[in-house]
Amino acid sequence: MKKIIIICLIALQSSNLKAQFNFTPITQLITDSISVIGQSGQNCGFMIVQGDSVIYEQYWGTWNSNTYQPIASGSKMPSMALIMRLIDEGYLSPNDTVQNFLPSFSGKPAITLHQLMNHTSGLPGQSPYISDNSYTLQQAVDSIGLNTPISYTPGTEFRYGGVSMHVAGRMAEIATGMTWDRLFQQKIAIPLGMTNTDYVALGATTNYRIAGGMGTTMPDFSKLLTMLLNYGEFNNVQVIDSLTVKMMQTDQTNGVPLNGTPYSGDPLRENFRYGYGVWVEQETNGETTQYGSQGAFGFTPWIDRCRNIACIFFGRRSLEIIQPTLTQLRNLVEQIIPIKLQQPTITLNGNQLQSSYQNGNQWYLNDTLLIGETNQFINPTQSGSYSVKHVSEEGCEIFSDDFNHKVLSVTEHPNQGTVSIFPNPANTIINFDCKKGFQIYSSTGQLVKQSSQATTQINISDLPTGLYILKTENQLGRFIKTE
Repeated sequence: MKKIIIICLIALQSSNLKAQFNFTPITQLITDSISVIGQSGQNCGFMIVQGDSVIYEQYWGTWNSNTYQPIASGSKMPSMALIMRLIDEGYLSPNDTVQNFLPSFSGKPAITLHQLMNHTSGLPGQSPYISDNSYTLQQAVDSIGLNTPISYTPGTEFRYGGVSMHVAGRMAEIATGMTWDRLFQQKIAIPLGMTNTDYVALGATTNYRIAGGMGTTMPDFSKLLTMLLNYGEFNNVQVIDSLTVKMMQTDQTNGVPLNGTPYSGDPLRENFRYGYGVWVEQETNGETTQYGSQGAFGFTPWIDRCRNIACIFFGRRSLEIIQPTLTQLRNLVEQIIPIKLQQPTITLNGNQLQSSYQNGNQWYLNDTLLIGETNQFINPTQSGSYSVKHVSEEGCEIFSDDFNHKVLSVTEHPNQGTVSIFPNPANTIINFDCKKGFQIYSSTGQLVKQSSQATTQINISDLPTGLYILKTENQLGRFIKTE
């Protein structure tokens, strides 16, 4: 009975999440574009997961939840997830060199596992050895070591391809004493319940194409994405360490030239950097907020951390043909599903403007960044439209609404002088020479203190922090009250 209740609660939660959003524009876009983006002009699928709940899943044509398709370079994400788990377990280290595992590479410069995973290894992108189904993975990698020359100095360039990850896969076999397919099943597929995923989508072989040979179903792959979205956790089990997942999604290319990217000539994507097995598609303040692993056959998975979603376009059509529609699809998703952050609000606190967030603030005036104004409070010195941007620890950004603020402007006469106030800023006493009394106004124009008696000192300890205007009969000055 408890199990039935839990299942019912999960189903209700998923139903509630779906009800929050109107996905009609997404369905309409794919339906209208199916002749272009669909396999045979009719088949594809699309799924969105938020948190650990599927909030959108639909298929077109004859495809369904059991449809198995090759995903080409979509394979790189799960393959490097497996390598990262082996790093967690101590079998491998990013600093391991190929030469320590493979004597066939002894005549080449030192190449690290880190460089193999981020395509900076010096090896060419492609080789006939990785696609020869008559070879074993061991035979293919040994042939690469003996017969494939280095194309550039390791660690100095980025050149995308499949060869380097093929070598990394063989290192995993040697480190564990297990074949790649057994490793994937034991370390990734079984813990995630991926029952319809393997590395023989391009033909039966033991030369597993680490970077491009996987076949899967859309529901199966969504489990991998759900695990990564939740920083390595799946069904309350930590499959991969959270810090390891963060390492995987972070730019690992160290700023080297991008001399071999499949996105060359694509202004939206040609400057994408690379983590381990994933493209870093959006980054803020060094934090990756979107990443994915698109395949040449059109298979397109991505994770959007700011919306807490993972998406899969499940298709089999040339990527360059369907890319414009995929761009529209991603834009629609971002319009329909808001960032999972509470919008900051601005309030007037005494003479200061206050953000609802204690940290991660950046203030703007009339849409112009105010350099150095990153605290929760700001002392406005000009009238105008103030706003604040909040950046979360994950790098997600959200702006407040504009806050129109008017700073008091006291009419200055030609013969009016400037009163000298010191110290300024001050927190207790200000000194000046007053002949016939004074008035102190807040920055919003409110009279907060006055006296008709001549004085040379004013106690301001009871005033809130902020900007103030001191006015005498024929003099005007401004001072800042501090804590």
